[in-house]
Amino acid sequence: MSNTHVRSGDRRRTRRRNWLVGTVATVAIVGGASVAIARALSDTSSKGAYVQTGESNSMGMQVIETPGSSTGTASATGITATPSAWALGRVPLDVAVRPTWTMMNTGTDSVTIGEPHVQINQGCCPGPFTVSSASTLAPGAEAVLTFELSMHPGMDGAHDMTVHVPVQHPDGSIDTLTLSITGDFRN
Repeated sequence: MSNTHVRSGDRRRTRRRNWLVGTVATVAIVGGASVAIARALSDTSSKGAYVQTGESNSMGMQVIETPGSSTGTASATGITATPSAWALGRVPLDVAVRPTWTMMNTGTDSVTIGEPHVQINQGCCPGPFTVSSASTLAPGAEAVLTFELSMHPGMDGAHDMTVHVPVQHPDGSIDTLTLSITGDFRN
């Protein structure tokens, strides 16, 4: 038998070895990614600790408490929103954060909250908005606006967004609440 002839038993061993090597490599990659996410979520260095909420978003990503800081109050005729700005700081990839704003009708007439829309100044891919109550707010009533952000590798880096919330008055006039959010998404 010549040296160039490969026996079928050798082929089976080679295929088995290749399958085993591929499986081990896949487990190592998935395990490494899980460790990186776990480290990012438990990091207590200067960027702060990330607190898990126990929730998952619609893509299966863990939701963490919104990191960073919020400041200011935004206003439009008859309505305020607190905060006016979120500075998330560093946010890990493959998790979701849900910054919130409390909107209060400070006027004497009911107002209607329109569909919020986002202006992307830097970065990409904003998530959905939700408003906690009916779109019409009576004087003194409040609603909470939530904005979900979740970035995965390839979407990493600085993000800067402006959120515009239309507010319609009984006379048909429309004012706009302007809110902002920044963050650096990376592991």
